[in-house]
Amino acid sequence: MIRNLFSLALLLSMALPAFAGESAEAVHAISLDGGKPAVVTGNISSGKKIPLDWAARSSVACFPGTRFEMFDGNHVFYRVELPARSQMKIRLVPKDRSRVINLYALRQGAGGEQPVPPDVDSAISAEASYPLYAKTGTRTIRNSDDGTRKIDFISVDKPYSILIGVAGGKGSVEGEYELSVAVDRR
Repeated sequence: MIRNLFSLALLLSMALPAFAGESAEAVHAISLDGGKPAVVTGNISSGKKIPLDWAARSSVACFPGTRFEMFDGNHVFYRVELPARSQMKIRLVPKDRSRVINLYALRQGAGGEQPVPPDVDSAISAEASYPLYAKTGTRTIRNSDDGTRKIDFISVDKPYSILIGVAGGKGSVEGEYELSVAVDRR
């Protein structure tokens, strides 16, 4: 019995780092060099669909359950550091502006590994950018939208880790985009 428990513990200790590495591989690091904006091109086809309940939790508050349809396609993740006393501008432009590709970002603590959706239980803050609309009876009223998604963060005295999510809307699993991240000192 003790030998079996030891063997199970040994197997688990070898499997857990491999599992942790899988989620870390799913996040692409963005490094900012010399104050120049970082520009990344990608395709949501390289991501995967994930459950969305994490985003509507009050401890995360990224986007409401009533807007899950705007994030129910494939997700691709990026991580970038926001230094203390800085401001960050994140911009996303779909290559084909008729595609619904949306943006969200989580402010997480600096240092150490941070969770990635859907395994996020809380965030220091969260923002989302997607087409705004309202449904009234059988009518849907939409704001004008050129497809560009924008999120800004500021930091006062602490650095933060920013997790950026690029997600297909309305079930989209394919679509090219350009993501730019710029950081300026405040």
